[in-house]
Amino acid sequence: MLTSKHEWVAVFCCTGSEHLVNRRLAEQGIETYLPMWHNCDRRLKRNVPEQVPLFPGYLFAKINDRQIYQTRTVKGCIAIVSSHHEIQVVPQRDIDNVKAFVDSEQKFFLHETAKLVKGSHVRVTDGEFSGMRGRLIKGCKDGNFAVSIEVLNTSFVVRLKRAELAPIADGPAEQPSRIMTAI
Repeated sequence: MLTSKHEWVAVFCCTGSEHLVNRRLAEQGIETYLPMWHNCDRRLKRNVPEQVPLFPGYLFAKINDRQIYQTRTVKGCIAIVSSHHEIQVVPQRDIDNVKAFVDSEQKFFLHETAKLVKGSHVRVTDGEFSGMRGRLIKGCKDGNFAVSIEVLNTSFVVRLKRAELAPIADGPAEQPSRIMTAI
């Protein structure tokens, strides 16, 4: 919950407008943080790193309770992330940890841990089985996953890379781990 003290919050933006919202908030004197990272797009088979937002569709703003309306009404801003109609404060240590990763010379990759557990439903996003759906059987020691894909009442088990999979919500109430609820 926000008070008169400035706290970090996550701001949900229109797709691709993170830079615009970041600039407009900064112009209004609001401290912002848009973490960027170098991503090599493996789907296009190119190794040229492209700088993209670490959390697509989101940026962080340090605001107080009097700046909620000012933040929400910036063009390109959809909402401030909240849960049960209460704005969620992002702890300073989390911002510092993100900055440590982004500023590090160490190479890293993003791995969505939630929903990629044994038994979860997945969609194949790349490769020769692209578009097919299956169930995760197990993770393999080499970082790949064994996935069971049913076709005509026959289960085919294939080994796929993490980059080729996306979690599928098992029910209407579930949401992927990187999507935050916003009001």
